[in-house]
Amino acid sequence: MGAYAFEVAHVRPLVAVVAAHGATDLATRRWPPAYVLCCFVPLPPLAVTGLFVAGSLVHFAEDVGPDGSLALHSLAGLAALLGGAQRGLEFMLAYLACVHTPAHYARCWRRRRWRALGCAGLATLVALAASRRVQSVVVGHAVQRLVFAHVICEYCVVDGITATRTGAS
Repeated sequence: MGAYAFEVAHVRPLVAVVAAHGATDLATRRWPPAYVLCCFVPLPPLAVTGLFVAGSLVHFAEDVGPDGSLALHSLAGLAALLGGAQRGLEFMLAYLACVHTPAHYARCWRRRRWRALGCAGLATLVALAASRRVQSVVVGHAVQRLVFAHVICEYCVVDGITATRTGAS
């Protein structure tokens, strides 16, 4: 996957809301090393994309199970194949906005990750304000690295590496 200019003028609020959900990572103890590793370790572009796709498959399996995640990614690929990268990205944005982000917040709520939800709420307000004039977003390896870092942070919370029962999130 190369870099794509994703035209977002017609879906700005959705992009802002989806992008801001990653701010829940700031309420974990694992975010600094996860983001440093994902963003600064030199990797060939193909490896970055491979990690992004694998991470995405695992991350969405938490919402819709492994088969559902595979089906979702296949449909996104089909949308991109038939309608271009823009349509594939719009398909994934719709899923992220309508299913993943609400499910992510519901998991945070069930796990009593109040600071995480507060970080995301504040980040959403900032993202909505900052995105008012954004016309496109470049989806490339830098974004893929950020997404993979988010996946690692959430995986750590799910697997109990970050203690959620004691109030730390």
